[in-house]
Amino acid sequence: MDLIIFFNTLFGFFTFVAWAISALILYFIFTKKRFRKLINDQFYNFATSVAVFSSIGSIIYSEVVGFIPCKFCWYQRYLMYPVALFLIIGLFNKSVIKVGYLSAVGVGIGIYHIYLQNGGGGGGSCAIDVPCNLKYVDIFGFISIPVMASTGFLTIFLALLYYDISRRETVE
Repeated sequence: MDLIIFFNTLFGFFTFVAWAISALILYFIFTKKRFRKLINDQFYNFATSVAVFSSIGSIIYSEVVGFIPCKFCWYQRYLMYPVALFLIIGLFNKSVIKVGYLSAVGVGIGIYHIYLQNGGGGGGSCAIDVPCNLKYVDIFGFISIPVMASTGFLTIFLALLYYDISRRETVE
């Protein structure tokens, strides 16, 4: 039980930090704040680290803690793992970074999963053994695993968007 509390606290904290950083990135985008190339490159590195840590977090929840993923959790994993892999490859070859924009699809799936988890869609289950409305994690009454995954996808998307915008503006 202590392991579950530890990981819920850790990933819940990361979720709050990701919200704050996402809000800051949105501020940078809308105010057209740009930095030198060295700092702009860190937004790509940040997106990569979020993707890697989100992938590791999903593995920890299923393999260490023992939570069985539902159908929509698997869909989010199917998107997060390749995004993480391609962003790592993109550290060496920037031509593949557009794959990171798959994270926008992950945000959509996550929002729908949150909707199902909170009683929307008739409250049905997406599998016999693991219903989609089951909340393994419930931090402060609103942070669940789909909220964490959606936050990760949103943070990746915003960091890559800012990186692309600022890179184009500094090149031109």
